Amino acid sequence: TCYMVDTSPKCLSHGPSCDDTRCPKGTTCYMVDTSPKCLSHGPSCDDVRCPKGTTCYMVDTSPKCLSHGPSCDDTRCPKGTTCRMVDTSPRCSPTSPLPLVCHVSGPS
Repeated sequence: TCYMVDTSPKCLSHGPSCDDTRCPKGTTCYMVDTSPKCLSHGPSCDDVRCPKGTTCYMVDTSPKCLSHGPSCDDTRCPKGTTCRMVDTSPRCSPTSPLPLVCHVSGPS
């Protein structure tokens, strides 16, 4: 299939990726939506055009177009952490170990 990569058409057996993209000095390739983009900073909502009816939110350090605010449903947390809503944002926080329960026994 033919894709535009770095302003030139290229025939690829898969969709374009950062593997197929050469970025100018001082920039790094990031996948934004489904396209590689050379950015001098990490991807942000400034780099994304969302479809009508959606808004860009930063989720897991990546911009995502959502029809609702970000939630734990949109967030993948690393192993050993769980998602909790803090104010209006999902946050991954360490999974709490079960609390210790002490039993006091009387005289025998």
